[in-house]
Amino acid sequence: MKTIKSLVEKMTLEDKIVFFRFLVGLVYGVAVYLASLLIHPARLTPYAWSTSVMVYYATVIYVALKYKPTSRFQLYLRGLATFYTTWILATIIVFEIVRFLGVP
Repeated sequence: MKTIKSLVEKMTLEDKIVFFRFLVGLVYGVAVYLASLLIHPARLTPYAWSTSVMVYYATVIYVALKYKPTSRFQLYLRGLATFYTTWILATIIVFEIVRFLGVP
């Protein structure tokens, strides 16, 4: 944890924003996988996508308050692809790992 903290301190503003949205995407992806254990994936898909918009908007508010970005690009778009790619891939990877391990 100390190593990550020292690494984050050395990052530029844009790197911090992207890294934060990566972490949020990772957590959200695992949460979507866990929700898929309770709800059939076909029914979960619209909820997962609509909730992801709200989660991303929450990151916009957090980034605005914590990092005080200097441009709208940094606030709204920096890390957008990272967030969505991370949560989708995290969900798929966890699903595949669980399936590979043979967990029902």
